[in-house]
Amino acid sequence: MTHASSGLLSLLPLGGEPGLRMQTGNDQALLGDLYLSRRWAEVSAVPGWSDAQRRAFLLSQEQLQRSHYHQHYPEAAFLIVDCAGTAIGRLCVDQDACAMRIVDIALLPHWQGRGIGSRLLHAVLQLADRQGLACHLSVEHSSPARRLYERLGFQVCGEAGPYTPMQRPVGRPQPPKEALDA
Repeated sequence: MTHASSGLLSLLPLGGEPGLRMQTGNDQALLGDLYLSRRWAEVSAVPGWSDAQRRAFLLSQEQLQRSHYHQHYPEAAFLIVDCAGTAIGRLCVDQDACAMRIVDIALLPHWQGRGIGSRLLHAVLQLADRQGLACHLSVEHSSPARRLYERLGFQVCGEAGPYTPMQRPVGRPQPPKEALDA
């Protein structure tokens, strides 16, 4: 278990709302569903593909993403977001001596907009602050999550293709959770 996983599991224990648990091989269907939900609209614009072809393509892309994450972040905490015993999302956090990186955070569409992502981000930032680490992430240019990241104190720190790298300096005050849920 990594520092990030043990710290996050203690901040959001199983049974809390949301809770976290370690990702296992039994979570492949959830990971596929998460990827499909995030990319379906853009792949639906491809003319001439059946829904079965779109699904097969996206699931192959999810496998490539999973391989990329494990290759580039081998020590990351791959965690499943749990609500009342139901797997509803994923949080992947990597940590080294200098910084914490939110590699991926995703919730199934039905669970979005309920403040769960804010709670997860608060927990990651609380852990980073306790350890004196800056926190990094990348967000798609058009993602509505960017506004949430900015409210949490993340600042743009470059451009990288379709993604915007963002960083939150060590110990930057976070707005109250209530302000984020509004």
